[in-house]
Amino acid sequence: MRILMLTSVYKDEFLGNKDTSTNIVNSFVKEWKKQGHEVLVIHNSHCYPRVIHEIPEKLKKSLAARMGFAISDYDAVKEKEYQDNGVKVFRLPIKKFIPHSQPSDNVIKRQVNKIVATLKKEKFEPDVITGHWASPQMEIISELKTIYHCKTAVVLHGTGYIESPKFNAEEYLKNIDSLGARSLSQAKQIKEILKLDKLPFVCNSGVPDEYLKNYRLNTEKYRNIKTWKITYVGRLVSYKNIDSTIKALSEIKDVKWEFNIVGDGASRTELEELAQNLNCADKVHFWGRVSRDKVMQILEDTHIFVMISTNEIFGLVYLEAMAASCLTIASKNGGVDGIIKCEKNGFLCEEGNDKELHSILNRITKKEIDEISNIVEMGYKTAREYSDSEVARVYIKNITPVSYTHLRAHETRRH
Repeated sequence: MRILMLTSVYKDEFLGNKDTSTNIVNSFVKEWKKQGHEVLVIHNSHCYPRVIHEIPEKLKKSLAARMGFAISDYDAVKEKEYQDNGVKVFRLPIKKFIPHSQPSDNVIKRQVNKIVATLKKEKFEPDVITGHWASPQMEIISELKTIYHCKTAVVLHGTGYIESPKFNAEEYLKNIDSLGARSLSQAKQIKEILKLDKLPFVCNSGVPDEYLKNYRLNTEKYRNIKTWKITYVGRLVSYKNIDSTIKALSEIKDVKWEFNIVGDGASRTELEELAQNLNCADKVHFWGRVSRDKVMQILEDTHIFVMISTNEIFGLVYLEAMAASCLTIASKNGGVDGIIKCEKNGFLCEEGNDKELHSILNRITKKEIDEISNIVEMGYKTAREYSDSEVARVYIKNITPVSYTHLRAHETRRH
């Protein structure tokens, strides 16, 4: 099968740390290639005036923390053609001046023409066109459908664009066969916002197969615990609510604990000051950015993984923590609510609620080893069901069935 992938974000591994993008889409592309599909990637990069991309890194981090978007290095957004795991990637920048703004009709037409010319040059006739992030993928794929008449899909990574009255989602969806979301809770929100007759399919990320091979079920680390090891892995930004975890832990007096914070970001100084003010700085360890091998080592030595973010779309690190035999605490109504079932294979906490988190942590530290072992084992089994290879197979299955008709009844009612 020939799959054309359109995305606003695609990590260029050749750039190393200069490209801080997520590699979510890279993982799907890599697995589809391994599974025998022919794949071509169009990266519709958001490109601001060059001077914006070249502002000092410290200012970029500050803006990211305040405004909720990252400004990439210019080398990560400028036009480029390269190969990623044997797949051709064409980065075709879309110039923008205002973050989160929707491209004009003329910009979309020019981008569509560039894509069509690229496919013609590559002699690539897609059987399926799929995209990630609402804009400009929905606009572009809607136009491409009229040219290639193949199966089309878009996976949304939030609800920002589709909630805007300026974004004509219903019109674009007429030419999009399948609509996806990154979590069950998000799928329900999208269904309600767009008044769909069918729930969007859930497009989960997976844990790399090679990582799963290195993780082994380990319940022995919960025997005779002298110091409970709690860990967070990710960016240090306000919506991750790491401060709530520090507050909750600072109230635990009857057991020994230490908190590993792995990652870097604009909130680090603020979190360090909070730990000092709560008299627990000696128990809170800031690791900064570390290698993948070091992350695995820390997780294998961890008892409890905590991330109770606000509006967490998915959070692959939850699954990795479960694969590393960690008791995992995630946000209610977040990306893994439904995958994690409270007290069965993990725990769910109201996002940012330090008092509820304190209660959960207290309950965990008082549980018997047999109950803990059962939860850890169920979490481990759950993680193994979400390997990269498996979620990539499910993704393809969801976007290639008989024509998607989620708007049909709605369109009938409207007319």
